[in-house]
This record gives sequence, structure tokens and C-alpha cells, in this order.
Amino acid sequence: MNKKQQIKTLVNGEESSSIAVTDRGLQFGDGVFETIRIHQGRPVWWQQHIDRLLDGCSRLQFSRLPDVDILRQEVNELLTGTETGSLKIIITRGNSSCGYAAAADSIPNRVIIFTPGIRHQSRTEQGIVLGVCEQTISGSQQLSGIKHLNRLEQVLARLECQDNDWDEGLMLDDKSRVIEGCMSNLFVWQKDKLMTPQLEHTGIRGICRERVILLAKAEGLEVEQCELDLGDLLHSDGLFVSNSLIGIWPVVSFKCPQIQERQFEINANTRLLQKLLEDGICLAG
Repeated sequence: MNKKQQIKTLVNGEESSSIAVTDRGLQFGDGVFETIRIHQGRPVWWQQHIDRLLDGCSRLQFSRLPDVDILRQEVNELLTGTETGSLKIIITRGNSSCGYAAAADSIPNRVIIFTPGIRHQSRTEQGIVLGVCEQTISGSQQLSGIKHLNRLEQVLARLECQDNDWDEGLMLDDKSRVIEGCMSNLFVWQKDKLMTPQLEHTGIRGICRERVILLAKAEGLEVEQCELDLGDLLHSDGLFVSNSLIGIWPVVSFKCPQIQERQFEINANTRLLQKLLEDGICLAG
């Protein structure tokens, strides 16, 4: 059986791989999503993902919030007989015929997708090539931190990664401040001090990011959320990126417009955080 046949999907609780063309997520990107790691058949950091999903729906002023008990029941059904993979939950505002305005009583649509397998495990050990994308990330106080379905900036940034053979691409804002990777959060070492971009006006405060911050502080490491530019990265003692699926990827090669390339060794603190993060995965859910 090929990988495509192994993907399992539910749409509004029914086994299906299609959704109505009138869905507002399809028409306008009017919805939110979460991508969750599956380990030993269980969703990792489930409550944190669900809290962010509900917060996104509330901030987008959905008339109805998804029923968490129904979602969990459907997820359990979809994960029966599974071990490892990724789970994507999509909630859209619902259906409408045309126009941006939505009916006050719109009924949200929910899509759940399970994809088997572990993503890019080799990069955890070997490290990655990180480039700087020309595509910037826009800022909006209203949308900051929401995992909404409008991801064209990230799509274009990811195309740059493919064109340049980078494993991940760094995205800046319109003031050339470092924000995040196109699919990850960034961390920067200055000796034993761990820094990460502050994300007040744009970007996503990743759930894995928050976990890494807590683990670092528990180990007595100083952690600072601050404004960073490319110069801070070039003169740092190491870099790594994180998200809920990949965990921590150390950066071994940083390709920046200001120089040809900067090489990094994977330091002991990065390895320590990798181990602590993975050791905790079995207990998370």
C-alpha cells in the first residue's frame, strides 16, 4: 500500500477526502488549523494545541466553537491502529455562497487528516542548512499568533527553500527583524544564553517553542525573548529551529545575503534540549 493510500481523513465525522466548494476555508482561507505529532498512537501536547485552536476560532469571531469532546472522539477513531505520524485538524467558519460576509449562524466545518511516518528524522542528528528568504512576513495585531489558513507567505518562502536547496528558510518582517522559519521557530545561542525572537506583532508562538523555553529555564539557562537581526545570528554561537513535528533541528550551515555561508558546530546545550524534549514526548498527550 502506498503512502497516499495510508492517509486517513474525516470530514465532519464522516470518512471522506473532499469538502464542499462553498466552504469558506477554500474560498477565503477563513479558518484555523493545528498540526500535531502522533507518538505511540497518541497526540502529543493535545491540550495546548486545542487551546490554541479554540483561541483562534474565538479571535476570528466564529459564531460557534468546535466541540472538543467530539473532536477528541473523532481523533481517537482516526488514530486506531496507528503508531507514529502527524495529525492535522482544520476548522473553517462553514459554507457560504459568495461574498466575504458570513451568516451569523454559520456551522463550522471540521477536517481531520492523519499522515503516517516520522518527518525528516535524519536532520535531528545531522543538522540543517538555513537560508534567508526574500519573502517577508507581514504583521497584524488582529491576526498575530493565529494559525489561520492564509499561509501564502509561508508557501512562497517554502518555494525559495526548494529552489535554493535549503532545509528551512528564515523569514524577516518589513523592518528586517528576524521573526521565524517558514515552518518553525528560531533559537539563537550567545554562549549559554538562549535567545528567541519576540513575537508581539507577527509570527506564531509555537507550542514546541514554549516547551523549549521551559526546559531551558529548568536547566538554569538564561532565556530572552527579544528583537533580533541577521547580525545577531551571524555573530552567535549557534542556532536551532523547532516545531511540534520535528522537535529541534540544529543549524550547521547558515546562508545569509551578507556573507557566503557561516558554519556552526552543534553545541552541547542544543543536544541536551533535544534529549529533554524527546524524553518528555512519551509523557505528553
